[in-house]
Amino acid sequence: MMKKHLKNMILLVASAGLFASITPTMTANAKTKYYTNPYTLRHHKYWYSCQQDYNGNWNYSRLHFAKHSVFFATKTNRKGNWHHSHIRAKYYFVRKHNGWYTFGTRNSDDVYHVKPSWRYMNNHKHWTLGEFDPSNNDGGYQINPPYTVWSYTTFMTKDGWYYTLNHLPNF
Repeated sequence: MMKKHLKNMILLVASAGLFASITPTMTANAKTKYYTNPYTLRHHKYWYSCQQDYNGNWNYSRLHFAKHSVFFATKTNRKGNWHHSHIRAKYYFVRKHNGWYTFGTRNSDDVYHVKPSWRYMNNHKHWTLGEFDPSNNDGGYQINPPYTVWSYTTFMTKDGWYYTLNHLPNF
């Protein structure tokens, strides 16, 4: 009787050890909130833009909104290689207010403001994502309007498209 009980105990401990070895461990904090990008931003795989920096140089930008994060890519000429960066899900946030989406790194002032809209460019109507530029190509933050809004499109162009706002948007 004791041998049978000992045998059952060994089987129980072995099966518990096997169960523990195949059960995945939880690495993320249970309280971490993952923000989900809205379908409007994720609908197209890539958003492309050609923007002028504060030195007067034109650069190509690309955004890719995954379900819980965002990927950035930039290059200095059209035929060059993309240089990638990424905000991982546990550091990423996105929120919508008055039609504008604000996204970026949590607990940081490094944020982006974008607004999807239909715009006429080159006499054609395009679905665009306008990125608010608080510096107006001057670096830092511009206090007085007009403000530049760079247009991202669903295809890459050699032209930098933008429009101006005469007021600070209510993000």
